[in-house]
Amino acid sequence: MPQIADLAYQEEPDNLNLTHIPGTFGLPLIGMTLSLVKDFYGTMDKHYKKYGPVSRIGFGGVKGLLILGPELYKQIFIDTEKNFSSRMGYNNSLGNFYGGALLLQDGDEHRYQRRIMQTAFKTPAMKGYLKVMSPQIKQTTSEWGEIKNFHFVPEIKALLLDVACQTFIGIDGKGPVADKINKAFLDVGDGLMGMIKKEIPGTKFARGKAGERYLEEFFGELVPQRRHSDGTDMLTYFSQEKDTDGNEFSDEEVRRHISFLLFAAHDTTTSALSHVMYEVGKSPEWQQRLREEVLALDKEEIEYEDLDNLPLLDNTVKEILRMHPSVMMMQRRTIRETEIGGHRVPANTVLMIAPMYSHMMPEWWDKPEEFNPDRFGDERKEHKRHSFNFMGFGGGAHKCIGMHFALMQTKVFLFHFLKQYRFRLTDGFDPKLQRIPLPKPADDLPLIIERI
Repeated sequence: MPQIADLAYQEEPDNLNLTHIPGTFGLPLIGMTLSLVKDFYGTMDKHYKKYGPVSRIGFGGVKGLLILGPELYKQIFIDTEKNFSSRMGYNNSLGNFYGGALLLQDGDEHRYQRRIMQTAFKTPAMKGYLKVMSPQIKQTTSEWGEIKNFHFVPEIKALLLDVACQTFIGIDGKGPVADKINKAFLDVGDGLMGMIKKEIPGTKFARGKAGERYLEEFFGELVPQRRHSDGTDMLTYFSQEKDTDGNEFSDEEVRRHISFLLFAAHDTTTSALSHVMYEVGKSPEWQQRLREEVLALDKEEIEYEDLDNLPLLDNTVKEILRMHPSVMMMQRRTIRETEIGGHRVPANTVLMIAPMYSHMMPEWWDKPEEFNPDRFGDERKEHKRHSFNFMGFGGGAHKCIGMHFALMQTKVFLFHFLKQYRFRLTDGFDPKLQRIPLPKPADDLPLIIERI
C-alpha cells in the first residue's frame, strides 16, 4: 500500500508556543469548554470580534488556534502545500478511539483507502441501501401516531440505529445485540468528551475503551464471515473490495472503517433530522411546501431516481446544516511552519475550525439568523458566494464520504413522515439547543403529531 514519504510529523507533540498570537487558552485543563458548551456561537463571536479570525483557544483538553472565516478554510482544506494534517488534528480526540479511521489518515494513505471505499457509495450500492431503509422507515413512522407524549429525538435515534444496523452491517437493528452496539457507541462518545484521557477505572474514558474493545471483537468476528457472502450491506462491500492490484482491506482496516462510519453517520443524521423537525415544526408554511413536493411524486414508495426531484427537501437539509451543523468543530494540525491570516503559525499547531460561524456571517449570507431554505435555490445560490462559506459536509480531500447516503436517508425519512403526519412544537416549548457533544434539542424535542 502507498505510504506518505515523511511521517516524522506524526511523532511530534502538539506545539503550545503561541503567545505571539492573540487569544486565550481559558481555564487550566478544561480551557473554554464550559463557555462553548453554554453558548457555542456566542463564544465564537466574542473571540472573532475581540481577537480576529485567528486566535488562541483551549477546548476539550486541546490547546491550539481557532480559525474563523471561509477564506482561511479554503487555505486549510484545499491545502495546496500539503501542510495540514487531519490525522494529527484529531490525534488527541477521535484518535483515542478511532485511530486508523478514514478521517484520521493523510496523503497517499488517505487517497488509497478512500478509493477502495468508494464502491460502497456508488449507485448500485445506494439503490440496495434504499430498498432496505425505505420500508423500515415507513413501517416504524406509521407506529409513531400511537405514542403519547411523543419525543422525536429518542424515536429517530432508535429508528436510525435500526436502519444503520441493516444497511451498514446486515444485522437486525432490534434486540440485545443492537442494544449492546448502541451502548458501546454511547460509551465511546462519552469517552471522547471525558476530560481524563487515561484508562482509570470508573471514568468515562475507561468505559469508552471498554466499548471500543467490544466493537473491535464484534466487528472482528463479522469480517471473515463477509469475505465470501452475497450480502449488500456496507460491511460486505468493504470486506470484498479490492484495489487495482487485487489487494483487499485487512480485517483490522475493515473493522476500523465500519466502526467509525457507523458512529459518525448515526449521530450526525440524528442531529440533522432533529433540527429539521425543530425548524419546520415552527413554520407551517414551509411544512406545507415540503409536503406538497413529496405528494407531487404521487408514489407510495420512493425510488432512487426520485431523490434528485426533491429540490425543496434538498435545500431544507442544506439550510439545517448551515444553521445547525452536525459537526461543530473540525480539526487539523500544521505539518510545517506556515502563515494563516497574517500570523506565523509554527509546525505541529492544532487548528480548530468552526463551520457554524462562517455559516452565520452576514458578509456571506442574507439574514443568516433566519430559517429560509430558498437561499440555496437557483435564484439566490447564497452558498455559491464563496467556495467555503457552506461546509455542511466538510470540504477538501476529507469531505464526508457518506454525504450522499446521509442525504438519501434524510429525504427518505421526510418523504414517508410528511405524507403521514402534520406536526408542530408543543405549546410553550422552550427551544434550548444543545451544541456539544451532539447538536440536538436539549429536551429531546417534544412534538404534537397528527395523522393526515
